Formats: sequence, C-alpha cells, structure tokens
Amino acid sequence: MLERRRFVRIPEKAPISYEVMSDAKTADFITKDISQGGVRFFVHEFIPKDSLLKIRLTFQKMIFSFEAIVRVVWIKEDHLNERYEVGVEFVNISKKATEHLIGYIEDILRIG
Repeated sequence: MLERRRFVRIPEKAPISYEVMSDAKTADFITKDISQGGVRFFVHEFIPKDSLLKIRLTFQKMIFSFEAIVRVVWIKEDHLNERYEVGVEFVNISKKATEHLIGYIEDILRIG
C-alpha cells in the first residue's frame, strides 16, 4: 500500500489549546497524533473546514511548547462521544518550533 502522507505521524497525547480566529473562543484538549505537517485532535464544537486556528501545543516529555497558526483540513463527527475529530495543517509556525518538532518526532521514531 502506498503512503499518501508527506510527513510521518506519531501517536502523541500532548495538551493543546486552540482559539478560532474568527470568534475568539478558546478551548483545551489532548492531541491524538502529530506530524511535521499538522495535528489531529478532538473538539466539542463544529469548526468549518478552512477555518484558521491559533494553537498552543505543549510537549511535556521535552518541556517545550509553541504557538502556531493552523488551517482546518477536515472535520468529522464522533457520534458516540459527542465530539468532533479535526485534522489541521500548520500554516504559520516558527523555524525554531519546526526544528524542535522534527527533533522530537525523530527521537520518538528512534525509540520506537
């Protein structure tokens, strides 16, 4: 089977907070997985595709957090748990945050 993703995903349960830039509502959740290109997590409200969010992601294992602007690529309803699963891609992320993120993912993949 051919992998369609540009970046390797790792399962990661990291605290994430987000703000929908168009309405200034904020919320806190835990990520499901993360890659160099984006993040997957759950929310309790529907967020339209292409919405821009400001996120703060915290990696407790390496004591590192960063803010970034992301765009909602997809969203699907989880009827059983009354929430939505959302996939976002990084739109604006600092070079330093990207370097830390890549290093963290490479460390996780090495450890296996």
